[in-house]
Amino acid sequence: MKDGLIKKFSVKKLDAELFTPFTISTGSHKTLENAVFTLQAAGGVKGYGEAAIATHITGETREKTMRSLEGAGEFLVGRDAADYLGSMCALERLLDGNRAALAAAEMALLDLATRLQGISLWKFFGGREPRAKTDVTVVIGGADAAYAFTKKMRARGFRIFKIKTGVDMDEDYRRLEAVRKAAPGCAVYLDANCAYTAREAEKFIRELMRRGIRPEVVEQPVKKDDIDGLAYLSRRLPMPICADESAYSLDDVYNLIRRNAVTAVNIKLTKLGFLRAREVWALARAKGIKLMMGEMLESELASAAAAQFAAGLGGFDFMDLDTPFFIKNSGMKGASFLSADGVYSLDRVKCGIGVVPGGGR
Repeated sequence: MKDGLIKKFSVKKLDAELFTPFTISTGSHKTLENAVFTLQAAGGVKGYGEAAIATHITGETREKTMRSLEGAGEFLVGRDAADYLGSMCALERLLDGNRAALAAAEMALLDLATRLQGISLWKFFGGREPRAKTDVTVVIGGADAAYAFTKKMRARGFRIFKIKTGVDMDEDYRRLEAVRKAAPGCAVYLDANCAYTAREAEKFIRELMRRGIRPEVVEQPVKKDDIDGLAYLSRRLPMPICADESAYSLDDVYNLIRRNAVTAVNIKLTKLGFLRAREVWALARAKGIKLMMGEMLESELASAAAAQFAAGLGGFDFMDLDTPFFIKNSGMKGASFLSADGVYSLDRVKCGIGVVPGGGR
């Protein structure tokens, strides 16, 4: 039997506590409730993928995602990891209605294929940039909490702070001023997660600039279907306007770019899967659209996969892969290439993603 033939699979829950609730304008995570998908080849090599479930954003549930992954595992057993591309194309059709499951299945398949080749996922995607430094997110809450969190993370070496906004505009001004006080001279990103109308967003950002706070990028300020609002803000404001919830598919991104509606796009593997994420990267680069690499609430496994995808391909302007810093203990092993100040040193990964669940190898 060929060593690369897929022999077994498993689907398991991934649960972990958070240091603080991860709160945005559309909802809140109090715990990590994801799933891990494992593929094992006949020779014993394993590949791992993580499904990040964000029900309040995508509507997907863990129960549905785990059922989808069971179906993906049954489909993949008996297939050769050498035909990873054919399998990924088939998985796109099989799992199109459950993108979190698609991302996990493709991740496990690529992890297995690159482990069998003895190369890292970073090298597989091109090995362009050996390091990627993430921002860190200041979640929605009070100004005092924002100040204390920013002060702590600045002392650890973070220099880019992504501020979640959209529940209370006056409180958001206070929070942003607290962040500036705690980390003077550091970069600020904004993410409203669909909270504003276009005019509200413009008013908010212009008032911030009047107060001396100029965001480097503004992510998803309006509702996901408000393409005219995105286009309005892209014309009116001096910083990149980045689509996230509005960019849920390759078709979405194609149409956003064709309509000159955005100047940046957030690629998340959980939204797109690897194949379509690669196509979004190519299209955006060809059109001069800036790129953010983002994630849902994900452990070191999925975060490392996203970092290797982005740094391998190169050309990303904004890196938002910080959720491992909110998780108390995911049980993941091998992520020593992620430093305490948010630097992914990807040239240190020996093969595959480089991260395995506790008990894996």
